Amino acid sequence: MKVSLVAISFFLLITIALGTKTESSSCDCNKVVKIQLKLVGMGTLSPSECCLTYTTHKILRQRIMDYYETNSQCSKPRIVFITKRGHSICTNPRDKWVQDYIKHMEEN
Repeated sequence: MKVSLVAISFFLLITIALGTKTESSSCDCNKVVKIQLKLVGMGTLSPSECCLTYTTHKILRQRIMDYYETNSQCSKPRIVFITKRGHSICTNPRDKWVQDYIKHMEEN
């Protein structure tokens, strides 16, 4: 029963977050949602970062410092670029410019 209550609370939280996101007039599509689940009797799952949305415009490569892939627990795979100012920017791994940036970073 405790696990079910946690699961329901989690889905309620996500529903509220998504509802708030769609109602806002200005979309900050570069935010990364951090979710940490604690399941009673099942230990703690490590924090996962999942992108709800991603940027549709190309970022200057000079601003990118690092990148990582979202983990397999996320509903959609994304690449998160970290800028020199410490911002996390979600991107679509299928975009050619994203693939080019990753290739360039791996070569250097």
